[in-house]
Amino acid sequence: MKFLKRLDSQLLTALIVMVASIIGFAATSFLINSVNKDIPFGFLLSGGVIASIYFLSHYLLAIDKRRGSTTFSIIAISLRLVLVMIALIILFLLNYKWDINLFNVFVFIGVYTFAVIVFGLINIFNKGKE
Repeated sequence: MKFLKRLDSQLLTALIVMVASIIGFAATSFLINSVNKDIPFGFLLSGGVIASIYFLSHYLLAIDKRRGSTTFSIIAISLRLVLVMIALIILFLLNYKWDINLFNVFVFIGVYTFAVIVFGLINIFNKGKE
């Protein structure tokens, strides 16, 4: 527990999202041999992409804290938005234009919404500690 208390809010969010996506994959892994194989693979892809985005945000904000500026904070927020939009566009193109159903778009949206809620709750509970 002490390890989790020492983590930054972005790193803790990334860790929780990774664990939740692995649990989501394990819970839906029976669908791999059916028509809905895009759901478990959607959990793996979305968890990996979103956790990577939060890891990247953590490192950009750490640079920002050392410098004492807000430049990298703005870059982190913009980069998060751009990467999520690019991932969504690619997923929509794969599913609906090219008919390659490997990853579920709605699972990606759900995991991203879960990550935003977790990030908000972590910041609410840690208010004044950082």
